[in-house]
Amino acid sequence: MKINSTFHVLIFLMAVLIFSMPFVSFSQQNSVQVEAETAASQDAFTMSLEAKAAAERDASSDFNQPLWCLGGGAIVTLAGTGSAVLGLGIGYAIDPPQGCELISTGMIVGYIGGWGIGLSAPLYAIYQYKGTVPSERLIGKSPEYVEIYTKVYRRKIGFLRTTRAAAGAALIHLGVYAINSIDLLTSE
Repeated sequence: MKINSTFHVLIFLMAVLIFSMPFVSFSQQNSVQVEAETAASQDAFTMSLEAKAAAERDASSDFNQPLWCLGGGAIVTLAGTGSAVLGLGIGYAIDPPQGCELISTGMIVGYIGGWGIGLSAPLYAIYQYKGTVPSERLIGKSPEYVEIYTKVYRRKIGFLRTTRAAAGAALIHLGVYAINSIDLLTSE
């Protein structure tokens, strides 16, 4: 009986080995596939980082800071001033000053509202205008690289234009305020 039970144990082990081999090879295939997918996702992540870094670097180098600081600032200042005057006129039409008043509440509200809209609308338009991405930098790149590069480049250029135009408008306003302050001090 002992021989019989040893024989059965060996048969059982051989059956286990025979039937488990496909599962072992299947799990090895899955592990190779998982490793390949992991390597591909790491390559995609690396490509994404490279595209983002290149887009930010190129946007910063392509950006003309003096132009957008002075030109964008002038556009924002003119639009703000024009809108403020328009708001002042609308406020005057709605609520004209009474008696010996020089200015009414409606004129103040119209002036401040016009000024706010006049300053924010051009800044919003400047941010929305992204321009074109230089196509020579994208030749031979994968579609994913082109998509990431374009999105990051346009976002960075929009941010740079908006911040420099706002800074230019602030500088122009401070300059006008300083000139007016000097005029007031010298006139006394």
